[in-house]
Amino acid sequence: MISEATILRVQDEVRQIVAAVEEITGLPSRWSGRLNVVSSQEADLQANRPFSAKKEWNCHISIVDVLVNKDERWRSLIHEALHSVSVGHQEQDYRQFRGWEEGVVEWLQRRYRPDILNRLGLSIPEETFARAEATWLFNPAIEALQRIAAQLPMASELAFFETLLKTPLKDRLAFVQAWGMREAQDPKQFMRVLAASSGVLRR
Repeated sequence: MISEATILRVQDEVRQIVAAVEEITGLPSRWSGRLNVVSSQEADLQANRPFSAKKEWNCHISIVDVLVNKDERWRSLIHEALHSVSVGHQEQDYRQFRGWEEGVVEWLQRRYRPDILNRLGLSIPEETFARAEATWLFNPAIEALQRIAAQLPMASELAFFETLLKTPLKDRLAFVQAWGMREAQDPKQFMRVLAASSGVLRR
């Protein structure tokens, strides 16, 4: 049984993470301010994919009870906070463009995490997160997005992922397609890469 004090402590952690994410991205969070702690069994029943934490469609954030006292929770909470600022993250669009959301959010979670933890006065070894990230379900989506980004002239890969976070989810595919046709050095090669990546990004 998770104590009320523990729930309030993790809820405050989420509040601090959300504030940092809003400041870094310049985007407002839709988090309701509520944190739910669910059992592992309940989490399995709630979703057709296992989860350790989740931004619900009512904008609450849920976390599995076994994670609340583990340092691994930080990566999950940062990930969910990024979902809460992601533009156009709506259920109907997520079903169609899941990889375009999960890949963007998780890439940014890994990029922003050291800065966010530093802002919170925390020093957690990167090895703490290595296992979860090596086996993460949507790693192929990250890799597909990186292949697309490599075809585009821009200041950095970070700029690509930040631009997508600020683009409505349902528009990301069309936005990137237009971007590539306009700016890629070899538009035909860009379109081949985009086509090869699209299946992974819709899973």
